[in-house]
Amino acid sequence: MKLRITFKTAATTLVILLCTGIAFSLYFRMSATERAGDFDLYTLVPPDSRFIVDTDNMTGLMLRINDLNCSKDSHFLYFSGFFCHLKDHINALLEHTPHGLSKQMNKMLISLHEPNGDRDQVFYCRLGAGDYEFIEQFIRKYFVSSFPSRFFDYRGEEIRIYPMSDDTFLACYVTTEFLVVSYQKKLIEQVIDARLAKKSILSDNHFSRIRAERRMITPATIYACMQPVTMGKDSDALRYQSDLGHWTEFNVNLSNDAIYLSGINYDADSCATFINTLRTLKPVGDFPGSMLPASAFFFSKVSISDLDKVFGFTSRHTYTKATYSNTIMVADEAVHGFLREYAGDDVTTCMFHHKDTAAGTPHAVMNIPLRNRQGIGRALAELCHSGHPYNSDIYALPRNTLFAQLTGITDASLSTYACVYENRLLISPHAEDLQAYIELIEGEEPVLEDTPYYGDMTSALSQNYKFMMMADMEEALRQPESYVRLIPNLFFRYSRFFRRFMLTVQFTCVDDVVYPNVILTYKGCEKH
Repeated sequence: MKLRITFKTAATTLVILLCTGIAFSLYFRMSATERAGDFDLYTLVPPDSRFIVDTDNMTGLMLRINDLNCSKDSHFLYFSGFFCHLKDHINALLEHTPHGLSKQMNKMLISLHEPNGDRDQVFYCRLGAGDYEFIEQFIRKYFVSSFPSRFFDYRGEEIRIYPMSDDTFLACYVTTEFLVVSYQKKLIEQVIDARLAKKSILSDNHFSRIRAERRMITPATIYACMQPVTMGKDSDALRYQSDLGHWTEFNVNLSNDAIYLSGINYDADSCATFINTLRTLKPVGDFPGSMLPASAFFFSKVSISDLDKVFGFTSRHTYTKATYSNTIMVADEAVHGFLREYAGDDVTTCMFHHKDTAAGTPHAVMNIPLRNRQGIGRALAELCHSGHPYNSDIYALPRNTLFAQLTGITDASLSTYACVYENRLLISPHAEDLQAYIELIEGEEPVLEDTPYYGDMTSALSQNYKFMMMADMEEALRQPESYVRLIPNLFFRYSRFFRRFMLTVQFTCVDDVVYPNVILTYKGCEKH
């Protein structure tokens, strides 16, 4: 009996060993290209990347982008030269691959690097069996104006430089496992450095964590690092440098007339970032369309339930300190004390045109609900160091940085004016802005809530949030730099595309996890 059991056990063990041996033999007989499906492209991404586009289905993503109404109107996503090339050649690419691109090639990354021009980017994709030869043929046929290409050795790795028909050059780093392409040879060198030193973007703990948490399957995912970086002195780069937070993941979804970016940020720490500041604040409710003129092309609403935390973050903006002095510091303390006594928990800022000023600098008004109005007139007079207001309703405040901190709008004088209107405190850098606002709200003109697009845009938003912003990008892009600091640089660098959209941004928070959501709604070509 024991002998029979022993033979049975030995036979089972032999079968397992044979199967294991065959499996290992087959695996090691596979070419490197056949095993490339396991290659992690993120091990190639340089650690200084600030923005990464990721898709597991490059073909599907390009076809869906081509189906956008903006693409049909010839307003394509211009932010990436690689996207434009893929758009121009996707059909030709598929003609050469009747069964579609391999699973490996459909995995694509694009990383953006400072100064974030459309040429400061790197394109990555994995290669499967036969893809190496296919890519070589495709580059020769569609991208290269002449041959042979030039070859450079960098740390024992080969970089190929292909001349393009538009007098630019394409730098390629190709192995049997992956393809990396850039318009900048130095960026390819950084890719090689990251690979050889094993110090890629994966060495960033914040990035590794948020990538590990990825759950949703969407056409594409965007990773954006919203910390400030050292920039040049050109005005475009200096437009907005606030520290919003660490890496945030955005899942991308597309419809005919809208691009949706649903974000998530886990990084709750002690850093004084915008996202961490929002975590400490109470949410606000409702949308402010009923108290905004129909001509408003920009508005934001933000919680200020913890004024010390809010001002602790906003006071770090360098533009608010350009003309700072002891006198302004004292005025700031007085204004903050006044708000602690009378202000509610949120601030709404809007920019709008009056019928008589549509061609000039827009009006800008900050709107703060009041906890109570008892004694507020006397308190305003004391704040202004005078019992005589600017006129019967409007007070000239001492020079302070409140408006600049909460809106980004500043000028050399830092003068502001205030009035009480329907249980709200209105503040503006110009007295006539307050008068224009009240005139439009009380007049026969519609308010923003009555406009056709407003309901469509707010229908996808949460009624419970910490911050929201809406902007008609075509109008916003026309404004002076100081009026649009809250809009990130990316939208100005690629204004040719984004000016055709309405931009909506909202930050919500649940259990210390912040969800920033962005919606780009296409306005259509008939308005241009």
